[in-house]
Amino acid sequence: MEQVFLFINLPLMLLVWSAAVSDLHAQRIPNSLVLAGAAMGLMLQGVLAGPGGALTAIYGLLVGLAILMPGYLMGFTGAGDAKLMAAAGAFLGPMGVLQVGLVSIVVGGIIGLVFAISALFKKSSISPWSRYGLMVKTLVVTGRPLYIVPKEGEVMGKKFPFAVSIALGTTAWMFWRMLG
Repeated sequence: MEQVFLFINLPLMLLVWSAAVSDLHAQRIPNSLVLAGAAMGLMLQGVLAGPGGALTAIYGLLVGLAILMPGYLMGFTGAGDAKLMAAAGAFLGPMGVLQVGLVSIVVGGIIGLVFAISALFKKSSISPWSRYGLMVKTLVVTGRPLYIVPKEGEVMGKKFPFAVSIALGTTAWMFWRMLG
């Protein structure tokens, strides 16, 4: 267990937290960081577990990419977020990255909800709640979903550094694994 922490979990934590810091400060995750992370995950899995480990890393990379690709294609997440989740998959394998991805999405949802609720208490921010209400009302009345783009200055229209959710989700998953 200690060996796994040192050779897999520690480099993964450095990767996701470096990406989170970069996303917070520059609103982007460098390709060089995720590429180096993916390469390291593939290499470590191959060295520690042989050809089966390398294959597990490749499957994890593909599953990690697949988790956030729909969000990227719909404009909810950035390409860097999807690539970061893929790089994490190289360390974690397919089941681990699926679990981390789901935890990260829940964490991101909680953070998004906090942003939305904060709009109720800030006089200077435009609240998203009337827009959300209209979207729900349209769905109930017509049975068809309607997406209304956030207004200029609305709290939910601001860019969200999802790498922070990935870092928090990865960290929470690791603690859960260590305790379980």
